[in-house]
Formats: sequence, C-alpha cells, structure tokens
Amino acid sequence: MSILPKPDPRNLELIFSSFNLGFIALSLQVVFARLAVGFAGGNEVYLSIFFFFWLMFTGAGAFLIKKINPRRLFLLLCLMIPISATIFFISPRLFGIMGQELVPPHIFIITIAIALFPICFLNGALFSSVAFQGKGEGLSSRTYWGEAVGALGGGVITTLFYVCGGRDFTLLILIIAVCLAAAFRIKILKYLIFGAGLFGFFLGMGDPIENELLRFHYRPYHYIKSVSGRLIRYDIVKSNDIATLYSGGIKVADFPDDIAGKEIFYWLYMVKPDMKDIAFVGAEYHMVDKLVPPNIKRVYVYPDNDWRSLLDKSFLPPEDNTWVTDPVAFFKNNPRKFDAISVSLGPLLSFYDYRLETKRFIGLCRLNLAAGGVFSLSVPAYDGLWPNDLRSRLSIIYANLKRNFADVQLVPGSNVTFLCSDSLGFKINAENLCRRYDELGFNSSYFNCSMINSRLNDLKVHQAQSQLAKTVSFFEPMTIGYGLSYYFSQFGIKYGFKGFVNVYTILALLSIIVALTLLFGNIWQHKSLTLLNIFYFGAGSFILEMTAMFHIQLLGGYMYVAMGLIIGLYMAGMVFGSFWGAFIVFKNKYLKLILNSSLIPYFLFAILSLACLVQLEYIWFWMAMAGMAGVAGGLGYSINARVFDNRPGLPYGIDMSGAMVGTVVVAALLIGTISYFMIYCVMAVSGLLLFATNWRSQK
Repeated sequence: MSILPKPDPRNLELIFSSFNLGFIALSLQVVFARLAVGFAGGNEVYLSIFFFFWLMFTGAGAFLIKKINPRRLFLLLCLMIPISATIFFISPRLFGIMGQELVPPHIFIITIAIALFPICFLNGALFSSVAFQGKGEGLSSRTYWGEAVGALGGGVITTLFYVCGGRDFTLLILIIAVCLAAAFRIKILKYLIFGAGLFGFFLGMGDPIENELLRFHYRPYHYIKSVSGRLIRYDIVKSNDIATLYSGGIKVADFPDDIAGKEIFYWLYMVKPDMKDIAFVGAEYHMVDKLVPPNIKRVYVYPDNDWRSLLDKSFLPPEDNTWVTDPVAFFKNNPRKFDAISVSLGPLLSFYDYRLETKRFIGLCRLNLAAGGVFSLSVPAYDGLWPNDLRSRLSIIYANLKRNFADVQLVPGSNVTFLCSDSLGFKINAENLCRRYDELGFNSSYFNCSMINSRLNDLKVHQAQSQLAKTVSFFEPMTIGYGLSYYFSQFGIKYGFKGFVNVYTILALLSIIVALTLLFGNIWQHKSLTLLNIFYFGAGSFILEMTAMFHIQLLGGYMYVAMGLIIGLYMAGMVFGSFWGAFIVFKNKYLKLILNSSLIPYFLFAILSLACLVQLEYIWFWMAMAGMAGVAGGLGYSINARVFDNRPGLPYGIDMSGAMVGTVVVAALLIGTISYFMIYCVMAVSGLLLFATNWRSQK
C-alpha cells in the first residue's frame, strides 16, 4: 500500500483553498437553509426544494467553468453573499406577501432560484478552478477531500453557533471574512481581514442588519425583536395593543388572548374535574396558567425558552412550572404520573410538528398517565366537510389514538379536541358538559353553554365521526406534505407538487440525466460506467443523508439547530472515504481490485439501503447512517473521479446531478407520491446490479 501524492507546494495550496471552499460552502448552506425555511415554518418539502436548486446551480458552475483564478472567484462570492441573503427578506414583500403569511410555492421557488444562483454557481466554479491549482494525479479527488475537511469544520462551528443562540447575519460576517481573506495573497492582509471578521462575529454586528431587514419584512406591523431559537427564529410584532409571536414565519399566538387557552383547558377540566396534576404540551403561548385552579399542580413542557424574552412575563407560565426540554424526551424519561396530559398541535408543516401526533409519542403520553387519567389532543380544523388533506391528518391521528386508548371521544369545531382514556366513565355530550360547566362555576363570555351546545350538536358530531371512519389512502412514516397542502388551501393557493413530483417525474429526470451522462462518457474516452457510478453515489448518499436528517428530526426534534453537525458527520464520513479513494493505493492486485474500485461503496450502499427499511428508533443509528453515507459517497466519488484530471469539474457536476435527483426523490417521499419502502428497495437492487456490472468490467 502506498500513499500518494508526495508533498508539493501546489498541492498544499490546493488543500488549503479547497478547505476554505468547503468551510464557506457548508456554512453558507446551513445559513441559507435556515433563512429559506425561516419564512416557511421549517417545512422539509421546502428544504428539499432548497437543496435541489443548491445542487443544480453548484453542479452547473463546476461543469461549465473550467479554470478561473480562484482569488477572483472568492472576491466575487464575498460580494454576492449579503445580496443573496437580503433577497430572502425582501422577495415576499415584492410579491405582495404579508409578513405573517407562509410564502407560496411558486414565489418560494423564484426566491430560491434568484438568491442561490450566484452563490452556488460560484461555489461550483471554485471547485473546478481550485482543482487546477494542484499538480499530479487525482486532482478532483483531492479537491473533494479538502472540501470535505473544510465542510466538517464548518458543520461543527455552525452547530455551536446556533446552539449558543447566534443569528444568521452575524455568522455571515465570519463567512464573508473567511471568503475575503482567501481572495488575497498577502498574509498580513489575510490576518487583518480575518481578525476583523472575528471581532464582528463575537460582537454580533450582524444582528442590527437582520433587525432592519425584518422591520421591512413585517411592515405595516411594528417589528419589535427577534431571537434565534433551538428550532427556528422567533419574531415579535405589535399592532395597536396586540403583540403577535411568530415562529418560522408562522403566527403562533396573540397577547393578551386567552380564547385558545380556554379551549385547551376547559374541555379537559370538565371531563376530569378531580385532576390533581396536569402536563401541558403546546399550551405555553396561550395564557392557560391563569385558568388552572391553584390546587392543581401543572407543568408546561416545551423545547425552547428563548422566545420568553420577547414577551411580558405576565402572559407566560411561571418558570417554576416549566420544563425546557423536548416533549418526547420528557415523557420518555419522566417517572411521574399525571392525572391529565394536554397536547395542543398547530399547522402540520414539519417533522417537528408531525412527531407529536405519532403513535410513538401518544404511546409515551399514555404511559405517563395515572390510573383513570385523561389525554387531550387538540388539532386546528373547522366544522363541516373537511378537505382530503385535513381529513388525512385527522384520520391518522384518530387511528393512532385508537391504537393506544380504549375510549376516544371528540369535540368538533374550529379545533377538533380528542379526549381519551382507558376508563373515562363519562359520556361527552352537550347535556353532561353543560351540567359540569355549571358545577365548576365557569364564567366566560366566549366559553359558555351556548358554545358547548353549538359544538356538540348531534349532526356535527356524527359528521366528524363519519369522516374519521374513512380509510386513509396512505400511511407512510415520513409523509407530511398533506399538512402543507391544507395550510395553503386556507389562503386560496392550490398545492401543486403532487401533480408534478411523482414516480413518472423521477423516471423522466433520471432518464435525461443518465442519457446525458452516457453522452458525456462517450465523448471522453468511453467512460460511461465511471460517470454512472458517480451519479449513483451522488444520488444514493444524498437520499441517505436526508433520510437520516429527517429521522433525527422525528426522534429528537433538533434538526435545524444541529443541521451543521449532522451534515458535518456526513462530511466526516466523506473525509475518510475520499481520503481512502484519493490517497491510498493498494499494490496487491486482489486488494486493488476490491479496495480501490467501486465494489466496496456499492456494497455499502446496498447494506445501508436495507438497514433504512428497519427504521430503528435510535438517534445514534441515524447519526451513524449519515456518517456511513458520507464514507460510501466519498470513497465512490474519489475512486471514479481519478480518470478526469483533465476536467475535474465534470465528475463533480455529475455528482451534483445525482444528488439533485435525490432531492426530487425525497420531495416525492414527503408528499406521498412514492413510498419509503420502494425507494430503498430500488436503491439496494440497483446498487447490487451496478456492483455486478463493475465486477464484470474489471475481470
């Protein structure tokens, strides 16, 4: 075994430049992804669209640009970063979208395309140009390795930054400083620029800029302040005497306003008036605490308390009664039993929302109930016939509740409230609840017997029950697109992804890219199989990485704050894999046949694809999956890219094309037009077929 190449000044410059490129590219990807979904409720369908354009434009830059002085490209990138970041704030307003509305799909696509094109195209061009700085063999593979090392560093730094509550524009100051330092040759100038960037970074000099942009975004409302939360950014806006809290661009609650709080607590209290303690999930925003009698112990469970600094403390539950932790983790490790547990759901826009209505979470809540305890779950809806997307969500929730509780009853209305127990012993109807209302001495102009009679009208109850009894057409473990579809329907916007992103779209896109790959392979000395290998590794590794990220969000709920770390783990695997493929050469012909070829990565992809079908509920498993996907992708790319030293941007562009197809597959999974099982079966089978093809080609 030998390690190549020997030290050379040009190779050192290649490694340093590619490291800078990797650090800048990964950090920008994380910041821009947070900015993009920061106005989209953290939605993963939108995140898939973001990655599609990122990969497409990066691949185009690598493919079309052969060699330009990297210093000039770094300088140009430095100038474009603040312009592209600003577009996310001003674009919705230019299209007439108010600050409190989720950006519609077509406007989001236009915004993403305009904002990402210059950044990603320059990133791709930098890859090709940096690769030509080196000398010797394996230029593309070595650049890939250096970029992966830099991306690993960027992933660690961005994760630490967001865990500490940092905001996006402050991190951009550091990225711009690194980019600008890379554009100059004089060392003292590099140090001065980088030092100034660190100074601005630690002082949070980007925060005032971001505040001004948010002020413009929320007009005509009066923007007050923002904080970067564990999951996503929180904003507080005022109109007259009403303060409104937004999370990820979505309205959370008005203050002061206890109407939602009464819906959350009173239904449950009337059913279980003898409760001694209660746990609330999702009620912290709705001024519930003043409604709960003082003799009842209460605890509010929520994952992030940074938003509390934005509001008057009188609107919020006392800190002594709060547990700032993830609800899934709380109920998983809680030794205490509650007489009642209340879960209030909002719009279904992300996996974080979805995880609180899964069979797993509801089962955890049931285990935390004392004997005779009652579980309440509230979902936004309305009276009458529900559209298919809302009915799908409610039916799935109802099915999960029936799997865990013997008695599931409901109250229809603007919120459908499910009240569940194994031994409730109380029939929920208008007569019984009005009697309890009088017994408990409630006095509310909103929540009164007239409202109870209206909600529990026999026709409305039977209509809701009949709709819940209908069979759900899909029950995929990662399908959440129907939540986004229903949200858009409330604004009169037709959700059009289902008609476009489906199996036929994927097959058509796959056929076009494979045909182009074969075409370019024939032009460059009949290297079609090599390019097909790179394409498969790009698609497979990205699908595995995204699946791992989404499972981590489902299980832990911290994908957006730890995105840099998750991608960093993927890049750590890629560092190892690309180092293996780029620098380690086995002299023994049998070891070289196996360990310096595409056979090992194909074998890894087949094993990883089959492992995904098991869907283990362990975060460490999916963290390891992200890392191993990086190993397989990095090794496969580096081994196959060796033969393209005359055009290092070509294999990189093909790799991006494969990953681009991966984003479409992931989007199809999220909106329910392709099944999870099908994706990984096809990946495993195609991987084994290409394994056999490569084995035969080397004999």
